[in-house]
Amino acid sequence: MRISARHRLVALTAATALAAGTAIALAPGAVADDAGTWPGTEGKILVDGPALIDPATGKATDVPGLYGSYAAWAPDGSRLITAASQISSIRPSGSSKITLPWASGVRSSASYEDLTFWWGGRYVVFSTGGQLAYGPSDGSWAPEPLLTAAQEPSTVCDNDPTVSPNGRVAFERRKNYGCYDNDGVWVYDSTANTVKRVLTDASQPAYSPDGTKLAFVRNVGGGMSQIFTANADGTDVRQLTTDARGYENPSWSPTGKRIIFDAHTSGDSADVHTTEYVDLATGTLTKVADQQGSNFGVNPSWQPLRKNGTGRVWGADTYATNTAGSRWTWNTVGGSVPGLMDAKAAVLINQDDAAYSLTAPALAAKKHGPVLMTPRSGLSSATKAELKRVLKPGATVYLVGGTSILSGTVSSQVSALGYTPKRLAGTSRYSTSVAVAKSVTSAPKYVFLATGTDYHSALAAAAAAGADGTSSAGSVVLNDGNKLTDSVKAYLNGLNPKNTMVITVGASAKYALTHTYFSKWPSTFTYYPITASTNEGTSAAIAKFWWSAPSQAALAYTNNWRGGLAAGAAMNVFGPVLWTSRDTLSSEAKSYLLRESASTQFVVGFGGSASIAAGTLDTAGASISASSSQFVYHPYYNGQEPPSTQSSTFALRTNGGQAATVVRSGPVGAEPNLAALKTVHRQ
Repeated sequence: MRISARHRLVALTAATALAAGTAIALAPGAVADDAGTWPGTEGKILVDGPALIDPATGKATDVPGLYGSYAAWAPDGSRLITAASQISSIRPSGSSKITLPWASGVRSSASYEDLTFWWGGRYVVFSTGGQLAYGPSDGSWAPEPLLTAAQEPSTVCDNDPTVSPNGRVAFERRKNYGCYDNDGVWVYDSTANTVKRVLTDASQPAYSPDGTKLAFVRNVGGGMSQIFTANADGTDVRQLTTDARGYENPSWSPTGKRIIFDAHTSGDSADVHTTEYVDLATGTLTKVADQQGSNFGVNPSWQPLRKNGTGRVWGADTYATNTAGSRWTWNTVGGSVPGLMDAKAAVLINQDDAAYSLTAPALAAKKHGPVLMTPRSGLSSATKAELKRVLKPGATVYLVGGTSILSGTVSSQVSALGYTPKRLAGTSRYSTSVAVAKSVTSAPKYVFLATGTDYHSALAAAAAAGADGTSSAGSVVLNDGNKLTDSVKAYLNGLNPKNTMVITVGASAKYALTHTYFSKWPSTFTYYPITASTNEGTSAAIAKFWWSAPSQAALAYTNNWRGGLAAGAAMNVFGPVLWTSRDTLSSEAKSYLLRESASTQFVVGFGGSASIAAGTLDTAGASISASSSQFVYHPYYNGQEPPSTQSSTFALRTNGGQAATVVRSGPVGAEPNLAALKTVHRQ
């Protein structure tokens, strides 16, 4: 499994008592309950078509530019998916459409059914040919089987998957005679990697928002299908509907207080279908809308309006923003703040030399510590204090660059603080990048090549190179314009391009690689070029290539390399760094965030309002959320949030799964989209 994020289940108390009566309320709908940021509020109702129903009026409108069946919401209500031939994802407004690639390695991909988002929107789970499959919600790689052949033998058919916040997938299983016989509801526990039946004679399962209960369908007395509920383990089965009609496709409201479904008078496809919901506290049935004689309106589900987050990490100036980024990410020695990490090392750079700082975020991610700035002549008081705050005595502190970049005094002062200095240096920025790369790993799986004469490409690439944290197996080396220096050429020549991905970032890097002869390389080799017409576009292209459906992203002002370095150092194991203009979110960053909105729940800007304007952050928040009001801003001045809002920050940094916002859900890790950029070159 590619899942690397750790998730924490958020408890939710939901009323499950149901009165015996089944009186139908004739009102067209009800005002949504406001249950706060978790479990969410009730927005519009999504039905196959797809179409959106206003629960207050019963009026339905088509989703522009999309058609298909098995429609489902992202956990924050920012996107929806449906299947016509392939699976498509789109914003409710009809914008930012994505088409997922065809599934690979499955029995049949002729049709896709029973769609649902999984793991907080990072993945999509569905059924194809009676087999469960999953893939990233942004389509960055082709979906593949969810279960092994032993867990899902070819003699069974699995359909109707539903997911819980802690990663469990419940589904309907059928067997015998062409999968005619019902075999009940089974549950796949992705953490334990087990499959177990929890209900017999049951179909169309649906998890409650907190994952503690299941709604499902069961035929009663050989008659029409009825709606039931049970605990997630299959105990405490209760029947909700009891009249002579048939009920299908149950789905819980985001508040957990109602179950919505499709009701019909008989099994005939020409019947009148109605979208209705039952109030679990009173048993009252309420009709939302009629669908006359068609499948339109089948498979209803409530839009979960859950709030995402934006944030700002900054200090009194650009140097203090660097320290703020460290405080935002790393624990104080001996302390433990939910969501923060314990540093094992630190990386020092010259605060006034961008060229020797470009590869530092990749090194810091591998060594598991912050990147800290200091003057060439000696340690600043702020950097001394931060080293003592985050590092235990004896830890290694890496100095990037020779004594002309960080003087011998810096090394001596590091020693005097009780740490072990280790200098990584060459005779130039280029040979120094090689020294850093070799310190990251002696057997790289990937190497980014980016220009050493401009910071934008290399810093964005360094954030990507460090995405796997201590497991990272690659770094960034620098090209000198349209050529490679002898040190970089020798380093690359010593690699085997069959074993090491070489990723060029920018036109000059691509030219330098393809116009250099490598004596130890085969005559034909594969590499992966990333190019764009703007710096903002390049960072978005790296993000799209390297991360699959990240839960968070960082913004940095295009004209501030220190802000970009702070962002890369603080965020690289959690998500990409996107360059943007100051007063307006760049079109490339906005397009990327809209595309990733199903999974991305938090965007943080690095630097004060002179670097990232408030309106720019607001646009980012609206881009990842269901609307411009569905996100909350969190300030982190000097890396810390004011006490008045720290209670919500605790939730932000620890909640996972399908909770409202995840600021620190654990490293996402690299999942590069190789097929999209794979290029063959002949020397």
